[in-house]
Amino acid sequence: MKKHKIKLFLEKESFNVGCVGIRYTEEERRSLPQGNNLDQIGSILADLRKKYGDALEISIIDPRSIISILDNIRYNVKSSRPTWVLDGRKIFEGIPSWEDLENSIDPVMAA
Repeated sequence: MKKHKIKLFLEKESFNVGCVGIRYTEEERRSLPQGNNLDQIGSILADLRKKYGDALEISIIDPRSIISILDNIRYNVKSSRPTWVLDGRKIFEGIPSWEDLENSIDPVMAA
């Protein structure tokens, strides 16, 4: 069975400066563009793991990282909106409904 990959570009709750990780306070977390949506995204990620298991690899990438610069350009990633990429194809910007996400992933997994 072919392993498929989702890249989720999402501004994380902490930011590393040098070798020191800085954690946001609850107030700062809520002020992040997707701060109030992190719990919803967490639930979606848990559902993905539950349904697809090891057949779907999920990587969460902070778009502020210099390592993601090429992908940011390739997929037109905006740090203020989560961006979902499945097997090299952008499928969503923002937070999709579970049904919309399933409808995008299922045909790829079946192929």
